[in-house]
Amino acid sequence: MSKLNDTKLYEATKRLEKRLKDREDEYVTYKQFHILVGTFNVNNRQPPSDTLLEEWLYRVTNNDDRKQQILPDIIAVGFQEIDTSGGAYIYDDRKREDEWERIVRKTIKACYKPKDDSHKFQLLNRIRLMGILLFVYVRTPHMAKCTSISRSSVPTGFMGLAGNKGGVGISFNFYQTQVCFINCHFASGDGQTQKRNEDYQTIESRMTFTDAPTYSLKDYIWYTPTTAGSSAPNPQTSSVPTRYWKINDHDIIFWFGDMNYRISQPNEQVRKAISEVSTIPLHEKDQLRCEMKLSRVFTNYFEPPIDFMPTYKFDTNTDHYDTSEKMRTPSWTDRILYHAKRSKIRQNNDKEFELIQTIHYSCAKTIRFSDHRPVSGLYQVAIKSECDEKRLNRIREELIRELDREENDSIPTIEVRPRPPAIVFDNIRYLDKVTYSLLIKNIGECPCTCGIYPSAMFEPTRPIKSKRIFEDPFFNCLTFTPNSPYTIEIGKQQSIDISFQMKSQNSWVLGKQLNEILILHVENGADTFITADITVDMGPFGLSFEQFPPTLYDSEKKQYVYAINDKTTSERIFEMKNDPPALYISLIDCLKDRNDINLLNIFNTEVQDSIDLIPIRNQIYEHNYNFQDCQTIPLFMILLHLLQSLPEPLISRDIQDRILLTNNSSNFRTYYLPSGSSMQSHIPNETNSVQQHDMAKAVGATIELLKPKERNLFFRFLLLLQKCWPTSEQLKRSENSKNILNVCIDILTLSILHEHADRNQRHTFLLACLNEEKKKHSK
Repeated sequence: MSKLNDTKLYEATKRLEKRLKDREDEYVTYKQFHILVGTFNVNNRQPPSDTLLEEWLYRVTNNDDRKQQILPDIIAVGFQEIDTSGGAYIYDDRKREDEWERIVRKTIKACYKPKDDSHKFQLLNRIRLMGILLFVYVRTPHMAKCTSISRSSVPTGFMGLAGNKGGVGISFNFYQTQVCFINCHFASGDGQTQKRNEDYQTIESRMTFTDAPTYSLKDYIWYTPTTAGSSAPNPQTSSVPTRYWKINDHDIIFWFGDMNYRISQPNEQVRKAISEVSTIPLHEKDQLRCEMKLSRVFTNYFEPPIDFMPTYKFDTNTDHYDTSEKMRTPSWTDRILYHAKRSKIRQNNDKEFELIQTIHYSCAKTIRFSDHRPVSGLYQVAIKSECDEKRLNRIREELIRELDREENDSIPTIEVRPRPPAIVFDNIRYLDKVTYSLLIKNIGECPCTCGIYPSAMFEPTRPIKSKRIFEDPFFNCLTFTPNSPYTIEIGKQQSIDISFQMKSQNSWVLGKQLNEILILHVENGADTFITADITVDMGPFGLSFEQFPPTLYDSEKKQYVYAINDKTTSERIFEMKNDPPALYISLIDCLKDRNDINLLNIFNTEVQDSIDLIPIRNQIYEHNYNFQDCQTIPLFMILLHLLQSLPEPLISRDIQDRILLTNNSSNFRTYYLPSGSSMQSHIPNETNSVQQHDMAKAVGATIELLKPKERNLFFRFLLLLQKCWPTSEQLKRSENSKNILNVCIDILTLSILHEHADRNQRHTFLLACLNEEKKKHSK
């Protein structure tokens, strides 16, 4: 069979599936079920020991307006900012995770007292990404009807690598309906609406589920076992995944979490409206609803009217909105949205009704131990419970005949503007984000479905695997607003913004001149090629040490030379062949002389979300290495960006393999932070060359294996960290300081080790290095 015929067959199959989906009412029997969804940012706190979360998970199902309690069939509970202090996060300890699971389980048991097995709930699955945690419970009689259970996570924190922000998801078939629950935590800060939109776009486009196990290195980094007591099998014995699907492939999606969208209104006016219990005008200034109206995020998602007060930010254990120095504007940061592939259905030729109907949407006012109020919603959902196979086959045959007749009369036709579509960006610097706008109009006589794909991975006869798409370095640097695929009705049009921003991990792969072709693929229609000609100027980002100019030293002035001019005499200038590039030395030397480096402040979420690195980046591009007038935080972060963009990690992948990754078995030992705080760390057994030695010996072996320039920079970086590491007193000043420290360690280890080793090994290695330096200086 020719490739053209293969394409036609594949496209026809997709059209047939879509037509069958549109006529599900004729062969599917629906049954009503109840789904309870809750989201709670717990602000790194544990509830009081004698407290259950009953108002959050019970009041919505036992409201005074209803005569009897509604027993949910599914309960999905999402937390943000669970406490990861005390070393729990460092070695992926599940202690905090298990504690929250016990609290939720006890609360469910107290709310829905089990009369028999039909009233009991079982944990179907759970997943955690740092402080973002999701549990899904199903009532016991339905467990056998839950199939194709899968989970996934997408980090959107620092450089898109750190998991302090991002989303986790659980997907499964409930009877014959594909259901998906997404719990997220977006960027914070009043002025970070665009960053929150980008977090949504990243999660929506990159979260991928599969019907087969995928125990890759990232699974060990990000995931926790499916149920309590289980563990990931040996990745070498896992089967190859057979099928992938994305969030929007599901029949029903509940997306919830701390989305952090604020009210764009002066603080005084917001507080006045709240005091007068007149919050309806504030809805028009709610950033999330404004962005949804503009189709920038959550297209075709729905949220019922909000009739509760803003859920953030409270003084803990009070009903008072923030009275701290920052006086944050009260906002509805905590939300629950839902989407149904078919919003309305008809059963037995009766009147149409909503597939998802909101019964209750509220916040729990009496749970006050966090600075957020928990939000919950109860929904009545029509689930496909049975399928009439005979009627399905009859409809399928009928549709096949219709499609045969329509094949030549209903070829989708689009018009693309600009014409021809050509993305041209010149001299794009590191951190720059540039956008190209595209307009697609359906000028044919039938609806069309289209999507944009990299030409290197596009095969029209096969489904696109989203995981493979983002393995393409160029495509990984693109974002689409909104995400594809796009369904465009007759005479309608779709605007798309295609943005390019070089990612640090791809900066050394793509080169300076990018000539790529994207395919705007129209199902059953003619494809359009989008050319992309992009020249990038990465400056020093993505360069190996060997690609930098020689490092020079002025023996008379006893200082490094950062610029050569006519007055520079060659007699006193020497090349320092074992020293790292002058840019790295200048940055570290400038930082080590400062006394205002506060890691707990640098890695505070709100600070991270508001850092502007462009001015210092521009200075570096101008080869001006005099950083005395630069602010400390951008200076520190640009150093981390340089380290993260190295083609090879500062501690090379080969060294990590030899020292950290040879043996997966492990021991448990206690290490001490430079501040004196102890934590238990998960330390891998050493390789044969360092067998019977502890991690301190592994650190020594690593240093011996480093090349001179890398070793020199590594010591300079460790000394800088040693100087600015938080003291015990600093850690005690803030209840959230230990959690911030965990984020700090995560980002620092990604900078010097990249993502090669798993998180446990990365963190243990850095802490061991810092302790070795501390021992040297204490002698």
